[in-house]
Amino acid sequence: MKILLFIASLLIFISYTSKGQSSDIEIIKKLNLNWLNAFPTRDSAVLGRVLADDFVLITPQGAKEGKKANLLNLMSPHIEFISVIIDSESVRLLSPDIAVLNAWTSFLFKFEQKETRERNCYQDIYMKRNGNWQAIMAHVSSINTQK
Repeated sequence: MKILLFIASLLIFISYTSKGQSSDIEIIKKLNLNWLNAFPTRDSAVLGRVLADDFVLITPQGAKEGKKANLLNLMSPHIEFISVIIDSESVRLLSPDIAVLNAWTSFLFKFEQKETRERNCYQDIYMKRNGNWQAIMAHVSSINTQK
């Protein structure tokens, strides 16, 4: 009887843990989508919620930028994002409070009125703080540029 009770408890725990992980993965994917959609709409409020105050981004050029610089870039009059498409993405939970998102995107933008298509890949680190997921780090690589 004790063995059956143990097995039943174990199955309930595994089921609960799996559902919790699945929910966290969906939340992180939604945050990624919100982050990307903030560019064409210039929605600094959304981006401000996704990025932690101590957020750090490593750009394709190797520069280190914080949250404030990312918010300023979003509002730059020199660049206009027209569309952003997620080609593929994956999320891996490293612990209940740390996750890594890998994604590949294609986007269309105008830089100083010149239209450009580009692809990139990036890795974002998310941390759950006070019950909420936020991006704390990111590294972006440019795949190619088509002019």
